[in-house]
Amino acid sequence: MERVISLLFDIEKKANQIIDRANLEKTEIYEENEKAILDMETAIAEENNAKINIIIEQAEKELEKEKQQLIESSNKQLKELENNYLQNHEDIVNKVFHNIITI
Repeated sequence: MERVISLLFDIEKKANQIIDRANLEKTEIYEENEKAILDMETAIAEENNAKINIIIEQAEKELEKEKQQLIESSNKQLKELENNYLQNHEDIVNKVFHNIITI
């Protein structure tokens, strides 16, 4: 009877050791998974930031190009207005003067 109790005690002891090892492995696997998830999240965040930076750079280049085009267009219009003024200044003054007189 004592031998059966001793065997049962050994079996219980080994079972507890197995359970303890399983719990330890479960904890290790959980920690590894958490680390892997954090690493993956970090990698994804870095990749997204890189893509966002590329998009921002492209947008800034496009805005600078559009700004330059607007400046050039405005300068062209100013030159045209100035040329028109210089060419038609006398006629414009005469028309304004005649309009003032006729009123």
